[in-house]
Amino acid sequence: MTTAVSKIETHKPDTETRLSQLERELTEMRKRVPDDKVSIIVLSGDFDKAVAAFFMANGAVGMGMEVTMFFTFWGCSVIKKGRKLKGKKWTHKLINMMLPASSKDLAPSRMAFGGIGRKFFNYVMKGQMSSLEEQIELAVESGVKFQVCSPSLGMMGFDDDEWVVPVDICGVAAMYETALNARTAYFIS
Repeated sequence: MTTAVSKIETHKPDTETRLSQLERELTEMRKRVPDDKVSIIVLSGDFDKAVAAFFMANGAVGMGMEVTMFFTFWGCSVIKKGRKLKGKKWTHKLINMMLPASSKDLAPSRMAFGGIGRKFFNYVMKGQMSSLEEQIELAVESGVKFQVCSPSLGMMGFDDDEWVVPVDICGVAAMYETALNARTAYFIS
């Protein structure tokens, strides 16, 4: 029995070796901790949801976090410059005519009040909070990164130059990479 105990004690790593091993393990663990980033995926083209998405983005930037917003399908209308029909196929023209031309044309998801909902909410917000357009401008100035879904561009007939913000055109894989490396990810639908 004494020989078994002495064998165990002789295989025990010294403090320096153990410390080195723990430092390597800690380095590996740090690689798996998400960065101080927020990913916001915007599917909705509704006014109130767009306002919420930009308030969340600007709030996170204000807390020192890096923010990336990924716009797909109806959410693309939030950051469009306006309606561009020239040079588009008839199907893309039709889609563009059905969508809001820009953030100024977004309707609320509820309480549309027979079509005056956006004007009503702008009136209520005035003096209480920044407009959606001011929030978008603040996000650009604050360094928020903007991504637009390339499959949405193709399907809806949007061009690379239709945006009020600087955008990276990318696919779902880039969105997942951003979201998986973020501490928090939100899906606004």
